[in-house]
Amino acid sequence: MFENITSETLVSLITLSLLEVVLGIDNIVFISILSGKLPEAKQKLARRYGLFIGMLVRICLLAAISIILKLDKSLFEILGIGISGKDIILMGGGLFLIYQSTKEIHHKLEGESGDESKELNKKKNMSFASVIVQMFILNIVFSIDSVITAVGMANEIWVMMTAVIASVFVMLFAAEPISHFVQKHPTIKILALSFLLLIGASLIAEGIHYHIPKGTIYFSMAFAFTVNMIQLKLHPTQHPPVNLHERYSDKDEKSKIDMV
Repeated sequence: MFENITSETLVSLITLSLLEVVLGIDNIVFISILSGKLPEAKQKLARRYGLFIGMLVRICLLAAISIILKLDKSLFEILGIGISGKDIILMGGGLFLIYQSTKEIHHKLEGESGDESKELNKKKNMSFASVIVQMFILNIVFSIDSVITAVGMANEIWVMMTAVIASVFVMLFAAEPISHFVQKHPTIKILALSFLLLIGASLIAEGIHYHIPKGTIYFSMAFAFTVNMIQLKLHPTQHPPVNLHERYSDKDEKSKIDMV
């Protein structure tokens, strides 16, 4: 497995890990809100459980989807192109990523802040078990776009799983500074969502047997990210940044987002 590591493999691992961290900020906030319903002595343990449950769910989904992606026998043809089970998963996943990222961009710019956390904030004095169960259920929802993104960015299953595990440990020890940096510079979050559009398009292309080299995708993402960081460095704004409308926000109740 490791003897065939190439520079492209390392780039995909690093890029995917960073993208998983940025896209995982919403997951951290959601976990913090739910854990805030518990007595303070149990909150830190619940936050850790929430992150590790998310990691296990993602790994299980990756293992399942890696098996499905081996179904490369043609089932039917469309316009002379043979469509297999693998192609259906790739095209469906690509369409889902494009839909989800477009929906998220719209919500963050024109939606209602905290619309998803209002129901959570109504619930008081939840038991530890009920909090963990809710974290498990909603982690499945959070994991779908994360897993599809991994499939779109890497060819090897070990790279996908390693990136997921690495991102969880980064969030475990650096959740608060990462969250504050992304909130201070909302262009980072919008850029990450734009990358999902690119990955979604590449998955659809793969589904119709049009191969886009992974290196092209990595270069495009790295170039866009570099330009954004240069803009932040050379043109620091004197005005407060745009406040993105987050689905999960906890302005009324101050919940900690430190995980350790």
